[in-house]
Amino acid sequence: MNFSTDRDLLAIEPAVFEDVPFAAQRRVSVADGSVIGTTLTSAAADFVSAQVDVGAVVLVGGVPHEVLARTDVNTLAISLPRTHTTDPGIPGGDGVGLNVVVQTFSPQAGLVHDGLLRLIGLAPDDPDPGLTQSAVLSLSLMARLEALGTLEVVYSGAASLVGDNDTLLMKAGEYRRRFRQACAGATLSLDTDGDGLADRRLSLGTIHFTRA
Repeated sequence: MNFSTDRDLLAIEPAVFEDVPFAAQRRVSVADGSVIGTTLTSAAADFVSAQVDVGAVVLVGGVPHEVLARTDVNTLAISLPRTHTTDPGIPGGDGVGLNVVVQTFSPQAGLVHDGLLRLIGLAPDDPDPGLTQSAVLSLSLMARLEALGTLEVVYSGAASLVGDNDTLLMKAGEYRRRFRQACAGATLSLDTDGDGLADRRLSLGTIHFTRA
């Protein structure tokens, strides 16, 4: 499971779903959305099969919203982007017959996720790992690192698809810089004996890595 969600990407780069929708994986696209307060319903959508849940991003009439909860197969609790995940939901306005689109960058985040695990010595494909992802206690820190790395991958990939594009290349370079800077200053807490308490700290600034 990734450390980050699409909501984490949206919080850092509010334009990402508008900038490069062609680089995302589309999960839902319907035109019968109904919103009352923070409740979105669609008889045509199957949010369970589409794996739309907490942390996903749904575009309602083109406006990005966070998914706060999946109530049932046709219903989501949604909110305009909040400052903190503990804040109450923010209604974006009621309406019917709305276009509802759910796209995700989770495949790109998965690539960054595996790279981060390898970086800290937790190879996800190791047949006999000494430690697994459950040893990582610094989850919010890892989510931010993963989100920054994912944004770099997303914008770099998008630029390669459309050819030279100054905006996409600029954003790819900026997120590459921010990812490296964040890694250089990051210190992770690890639980190596399974008791739920940190017993090892790992500074990513002491690890040298290169892009393959």
